[in-house]
Amino acid sequence: MINIKTLLFPTLTGLILLLNSVGIAQESSVKTLAHSRILQESNGNNKMTWGLRTGSPPISFQDNLAHWQGFCPSLIDLLDKYLKGNQFLQNNVSIDKTPIAIKERFQHTRFPYQDDIHLAGECGSDSVRQNETGIKFSQTFFITKTLLLIRKSQNKKLSFLKNHTPPNLSNNSRLKIGVIDTSVTPYRLQNFFNYLTSEIEIVKIKDGKAGAIDALKQGKVDAFANDEILLKEFLKELEIVNPNEFYIDSDLVISYESYGLILPSDDPEWIKIINKFFIDKKDDIAVLIKKHTTDPNPPVTNPTPTPTPTPITKSSGKPISNIILLMIIVAGFGLTLAGYMYWFRRQNSSPEIKPNLHPKTPIFANGYGLLIGVGKSAYQPLSLPVTVKDVQALHQVLIDPNFCAYPNDTQYVRLLHDEEATRSKILEQLNWLKEQAEANPKATVVVYYSGHGWFNKSENLYYLLPHDINPFDLKSSSLSAEDFTTALRQIKSERLLVIIDSCHAAGMATAKKAPSDFEEIPIPKSVIDNLKQGKGRVVFTSSQGEESSWIRPDKQMSIYTYHLIEAMKGEANQAHENIVKISHLMKHLSHQVPVSARTLCQEEQTPYFSVESEDFPVALLKGRRPN
Repeated sequence: MINIKTLLFPTLTGLILLLNSVGIAQESSVKTLAHSRILQESNGNNKMTWGLRTGSPPISFQDNLAHWQGFCPSLIDLLDKYLKGNQFLQNNVSIDKTPIAIKERFQHTRFPYQDDIHLAGECGSDSVRQNETGIKFSQTFFITKTLLLIRKSQNKKLSFLKNHTPPNLSNNSRLKIGVIDTSVTPYRLQNFFNYLTSEIEIVKIKDGKAGAIDALKQGKVDAFANDEILLKEFLKELEIVNPNEFYIDSDLVISYESYGLILPSDDPEWIKIINKFFIDKKDDIAVLIKKHTTDPNPPVTNPTPTPTPTPITKSSGKPISNIILLMIIVAGFGLTLAGYMYWFRRQNSSPEIKPNLHPKTPIFANGYGLLIGVGKSAYQPLSLPVTVKDVQALHQVLIDPNFCAYPNDTQYVRLLHDEEATRSKILEQLNWLKEQAEANPKATVVVYYSGHGWFNKSENLYYLLPHDINPFDLKSSSLSAEDFTTALRQIKSERLLVIIDSCHAAGMATAKKAPSDFEEIPIPKSVIDNLKQGKGRVVFTSSQGEESSWIRPDKQMSIYTYHLIEAMKGEANQAHENIVKISHLMKHLSHQVPVSARTLCQEEQTPYFSVESEDFPVALLKGRRPN
């Protein structure tokens, strides 16, 4: 079973290598440089210039000898070798790295150029933003969290965030959070604290890192918000003067910081080459990320002292150190082997259903769920492995006693994927939901489907493709929307949420193998209208129109399900709210999915919601009972 926290490199640590092969993998290799202005000019001038930030360790900085250090300089060196190795650049072309201040970002890269400095691109933190005239953004190559660096003495001012209690702060005691004055962090803070803006003062600080550290030392701010990687560097300097006075709160995730290259907007061939570089050199880039952003010697917090053992001796009184050493080696090997066998079994077994380990924790007692991720298809070209990861992650959060708190019991929540996600099994489990709803009139039912959905143009019919699909007999082996709708109508629960993720971008290539009168599209609104008929019906779809449903570049989860899980865990809730409602899901998905699709995949994806019901609860939060 997937743990959501492992979707990011553990706080790397909070990092993900985001390499989007969807869409790019179908492009042909670059065979000519005729249409790349950047490469033509670089080969003609024997020089290519990149802009790098000077004071953002470990991402990009200059040491005391003015030598470039950090991830970005290493990335540009790797790119230089790639361009020359693939004969995009002549071997005599030099790579110049020019410093740019935070307030100069985009200025020298924006096309048409505004001054004498013409950059091939820029690399640095907070690189990926949208709606900037004259520039384009590369694929995201990793993501970090935006966190708070906090003065411990000000913990009381932050307690209301963690205790979910309304703050009671006067103007003089408002929480002061510092930000870099030219960054986009203020907007992220305003979005995160949208219901508490009157209780928080955002203080814009000049002079970048130096100004931030000075403001924290002098107590001008109670906390400072920034990229966690940069905050770690801040903390190192603060620890020198004020040990144990500050800490980074990894629980309050303000937002996620995307890293990518900034490129001129006029050269699509150049952008294509850069994005292909990220695909071709993904392993080398992963090594660079780990080298420059992971602390090789993490500090040990309050280690427990280990008593010095008394040497075992022979009758002569001499230590038998060789025997001890041998015992240690044998024990270590045994533990390592046992650990590996346990890990291997966990990786290759179905998720284990465990009893509720917190019987006193309130549960969402009337919650029922059927989660379908087709995954492996009997017709291999139609397999979608990410759908299994989606349903496993969603299942985990549904039965988590600290979040959705559905009963951890197969009589409440069931999972279908791979060989089990057949047409007959799906209908059988929908009938099981019907029986559960009949036995419990107060049931809240969630039905989630992730897989292919094909539309028959000649018959105007929509089909879901289960595991046992026969591509040569689509009509009889698939699950028609009509049969699916009929089964759903038999579920007489007061509240029914149907979520369909049926137009995966990863399946676009396979859709070409379908008969000519079929096409892969999001579920049509006419079908949705049929699905929602009845009392208390809500239908969500991951995309609409001609859009696709995109998978996150790390291939661990779809963009839609990733944000659905965030919403289920209360991302759109205010601090005092202890239940997640339909409106919370809609608010979070409608905002976050389009942003992620554009940022991570450079594509459009707009969720669709059809509601014929009052706004009803779908989950608990933090094990608290609903009012």
